[in-house]
Amino acid sequence: MVAGRVKLAGRLILCWGLGLILGLHCLAASAQASEAGLRVAFVYNFLKFIEWPESTGAQFSLCTLAAQGSTRQSLAQLDNKPYAHRRIRVVYIDTVADLSAKLNSCQLLYVPNTGADLQLPQSFPAGVLLVVDEADPNDGRVGISLRRTTDSRIEFLMNEGAIQHAGVKVSSQLLKLAKNRQVGGN
Repeated sequence: MVAGRVKLAGRLILCWGLGLILGLHCLAASAQASEAGLRVAFVYNFLKFIEWPESTGAQFSLCTLAAQGSTRQSLAQLDNKPYAHRRIRVVYIDTVADLSAKLNSCQLLYVPNTGADLQLPQSFPAGVLLVVDEADPNDGRVGISLRRTTDSRIEFLMNEGAIQHAGVKVSSQLLKLAKNRQVGGN
């Protein structure tokens, strides 16, 4: 009788421990998904405060470099969404060859952490704003950098030189929200 209770208690503890481990794994996956979604939400909201040079096209091309998993799922929700009398077209760029072929048709190029390994060109055409997760602060090509703070918040930095090179106008409201404004060129 006592041995049966010990076995049962052992099984309960094993099941509880396994449940805890699986639960923590699910929480970690959920946190990664929600962070990816938050970063994509930042990118989408930047559009509301940035004015691009006039375009006659019916679409706004939001390009993304090597987006995977939850980032790609979050970006898919933006595809065909209305923006400034146009529709957002999300363009997935997964190789350097794709980047060379499609870069000139992009208005915004978003590089999530998963795209950091692909080599970016040394310069970008006018009209293309580069937004990068966790960008090198010395990279003059990056117009907006999203980064995680030491207290686990997401903030963004703006490089006015890269923004000017892109030929876009950023609302003063967005500039005020930026954590740090760099004045420098490409």
